[in-house]
Amino acid sequence: MAKYTKRRDKRGYEWKSAYREKEALMLERGYPEVSPHDFYRELFPAGSLQQEPEDGKGNIIATQIRPSGKGRTRQWVIDDSLKMLDKVIGDRFGLIPPISFYGKSHTKENAHELFAVVVDVDYVGKQQLKNLLKQFGNGVQLRPTYLVSSGKGVHLYYFLQEPVQLYRNREEVLAELKEAFIRRLWNDTSSIRPDSPDITGIYQGFRCVGSQSKLGVDFPVKAYKLSENRYTLEDIKASIPSCKVDLAPLYEKPRRKSTVTLEEAKELYPEWYEKRIVQGEPKQKSKKQGGTWVCNEALYEWWKRKITEEVKAGGRYFSIMALCSYGLKCGISEQKIRRDAYAFLDHLESLTEDEDNHFSRADVKDALRALKGDRKRLSTIASRSISFPVCWRSRS
Repeated sequence: MAKYTKRRDKRGYEWKSAYREKEALMLERGYPEVSPHDFYRELFPAGSLQQEPEDGKGNIIATQIRPSGKGRTRQWVIDDSLKMLDKVIGDRFGLIPPISFYGKSHTKENAHELFAVVVDVDYVGKQQLKNLLKQFGNGVQLRPTYLVSSGKGVHLYYFLQEPVQLYRNREEVLAELKEAFIRRLWNDTSSIRPDSPDITGIYQGFRCVGSQSKLGVDFPVKAYKLSENRYTLEDIKASIPSCKVDLAPLYEKPRRKSTVTLEEAKELYPEWYEKRIVQGEPKQKSKKQGGTWVCNEALYEWWKRKITEEVKAGGRYFSIMALCSYGLKCGISEQKIRRDAYAFLDHLESLTEDEDNHFSRADVKDALRALKGDRKRLSTIASRSISFPVCWRSRS
């Protein structure tokens, strides 16, 4: 046991030495270190984030991760002022995705715009860093805008010329492109472990610049500027030999969204509001669709947003029951409702304020019994949920 501990400590010491060597190499090559505020200001240019409520722009969502039993994981909303950025600078484990979000949670349902494609290459020693810098210089690999030293590895940030709207129909294409890019950059010249690439999705958060790396408080995450370059997704694809990812779906026109909020609809269409929202009376499908009664799926999506943005610790169980109610009213399959309900588990548990009142998988399972319950009671649940403050926009 003692022998294993000594060997483990030696590996930790070697990585700390490599961190210092990589730091010296970046300065020797003339790549300036950039402060956390300057880095995130360049990633999210002034005016690209929310400046006042309901201005249609998203925010950064920073997450502070805490191990089980070591405190509650928290999420911070950072608007265009970047004032709340200091909540995670210097933190032990702070994550920030290169994405703006609506609402208050880092979920793919809330994702708004992608500002950079980021590739995490792990197990990067001094020689591997030299190899990467050489390949960036001779054009073998696409030169990133920033290289972030994250401890044992590096995060390669490719800032985009224009942020990419994260519509649902784009998720699969963006994930395929990023995987191809990761496999291109993570290889036997850039990593000590070339056969273990970490295939991260487009919604992945990365250690905040200025926060602590895995190596500890004396080894912070640092950003180094490599170029002024900003890229398009076509540029990234072109840098990957024989890349067959079809980018065509990225240019398909998304469904048109209504600009009428639910509060405005209440004033403009009082009879509709009373029947459809308060009483929960569904609209009728066409005969071609079978002549059954069903609400627009937008109502279901609206409630999902309410769960992430407004539900408190005392309303978690009810929120899942209401999800069942809206799902059935909107003709959503029970399979999808169950999948969506369990997807909220981590978020709802993060709201725990009392250690004797955690929200578990068993609670979700119990709330989902509403799917088999009395439909009249479910309609009452949906009507009750309207009492929550609303800021809904229809997707019909």
